[in-house]
Amino acid sequence: MLRRLSNSSILSILVGFSLFIIILNPASNIAVAMKPPIGDNSQIIYQSYENATFIFYPTFDEITRGEDDLNLTMKFSYENDTLIPDSSIYYNITNTLDEKIFEETVWTNTTAEFNRTIPWQTFNGQDEGNYTIAAVANSTTTTSYNITTYFTLIVLEFGQVRMFFPLNPAFLIRNQDNQVTCIITNVGGTTVTNVSVTNEITKTGTIGSITRSYSINNLEIAEGAVHNDTIGFFPDTYLYQKHSFTIIYRTIDDPETQRVYLSDPIEIIVMPDIVVESFLLPTNVTMGEKYIITTEIINNEEESLIIVPNVLCDQINFDDADGTAILIPEGSNIVSISGNPLVDGVYSLNFGLELEWTTVSETKWYSILLLTQYQIIDIIPLENPPMILQPKIFFAFVFSSLFVGLVYFSRDIILGIARRTRTTSSRIFPEVSYLLETVILDGSNIAWEEKNNSNKPQINNIESMINRLSRANFKKIITVADAALRYQIDEQKRLDRLVREGAMKMLPARVDGDKFILRIAEEENAMIVSNDMFKEFRESTPWIDERRIPYTILDGEVYLHPTSVLPSVEIVSREDKERKENDNTFEN
Repeated sequence: MLRRLSNSSILSILVGFSLFIIILNPASNIAVAMKPPIGDNSQIIYQSYENATFIFYPTFDEITRGEDDLNLTMKFSYENDTLIPDSSIYYNITNTLDEKIFEETVWTNTTAEFNRTIPWQTFNGQDEGNYTIAAVANSTTTTSYNITTYFTLIVLEFGQVRMFFPLNPAFLIRNQDNQVTCIITNVGGTTVTNVSVTNEITKTGTIGSITRSYSINNLEIAEGAVHNDTIGFFPDTYLYQKHSFTIIYRTIDDPETQRVYLSDPIEIIVMPDIVVESFLLPTNVTMGEKYIITTEIINNEEESLIIVPNVLCDQINFDDADGTAILIPEGSNIVSISGNPLVDGVYSLNFGLELEWTTVSETKWYSILLLTQYQIIDIIPLENPPMILQPKIFFAFVFSSLFVGLVYFSRDIILGIARRTRTTSSRIFPEVSYLLETVILDGSNIAWEEKNNSNKPQINNIESMINRLSRANFKKIITVADAALRYQIDEQKRLDRLVREGAMKMLPARVDGDKFILRIAEEENAMIVSNDMFKEFRESTPWIDERRIPYTILDGEVYLHPTSVLPSVEIVSREDKERKENDNTFEN
């Protein structure tokens, strides 16, 4: 067909398309908005496979039993003081008989030194002498680091009592008799006698009336023994107070001397009767739309109360959630808090509620109504119009087409180009919806589904799947992967960035990933995206076919398929429908 074009015609075509390219030159300031990869806004500096620094020691070499807590200082980071993303510190304490009396695992999540406190009750009844602390720091990018250190426990020569409240602060209900448990412990080295709690009281805080009822008299407590009792509190208004009780006792070694001890203070908070029944933090939002948090709050008081929402997200502007008070009438209330997304990407959001109330002295008091909730959200960019429909590009195309139109261009060539365009256009594939709102991603299986030119698994597969599911009907997306994937993936830094930002969880070494995914799916009532058939688990897990979502990744594009058991609803998008109609019209 090209023989039918003269040399001048071919020259005209080249001139026209040259003008098209010149107009699209960067100097024309035409910008095409592209979605950045997940986490490109992260400011965390990361460098892998460095030697690490492990610091671990007790703040004091000696502590007194019953009087001192044990304070530990620790640190685990790379030598250049950058964060080790999945690092943890395990430690245990053994007594003079080499018996383990305490152990804990701490996730570091910091590059600075930090402290842990072991309460004094841990050592009650333990013998005097040297105690051993064995600590080990671990991560998937470093070797294990071990430290063994020591401290001395000193026991007082004479008996001594200590009174404390295991539930502290105590949240009480007004106009009701509230029984609060107290514990009296002999932390000294000999028996104590004639232990009594007196009517004397030290009280600080807001003004308000509390009636107390208790009777603790003439106790005898051996070394290391404890006595459990209760004290009744009857408050008649909202208040915050801190109470301490005076204890009188004698020791068996010195029965003539009366000793006086002040109890550990108990914080008493009498809050209005108001509860958070439910709340919803969406996992994604599209640029240009409102991100809306909803919560149901039930006020059981006969008056209106005030709550103060606190929302923190760097890339969403919440005008009504920065210390702004909201009035909550009696009964059930639905509260909505909205914010405007500023930029697309994956970010963390923190949400909490405080209750503001006033005592009889008109003193304002704030109490936590809902502990801070942490949520990873995906702010999705607006879908750009096809490049040809963007204004500057459209006019550039029209201008260049005028030159091409000056030459003879056969209808056969147009139809040939149209046919080639249709064969290379986006594939028409129906969307599928699923019955559950939570989904677990088998990250390792997805990464290996479409390998790169070097035959390595691709992090782009995981990011594409997360972005694809964020536009589906799922409200919660959980991504997990085997520890080995970190050493196999094509772009390790992008994988580490997903882990740091909470969009993905790397399982510890030697953990069976398939078993973990099935367990989490059962606990969360979730679907599973994986091409793994989980054959060895089918007898113990009969619902695999009902929840497993097969998928295809073709040229970087993700396609989800129905499950093999439950019927799924196929929904053809408006874009696909219009594309089909346009194809039929063109051929006619």
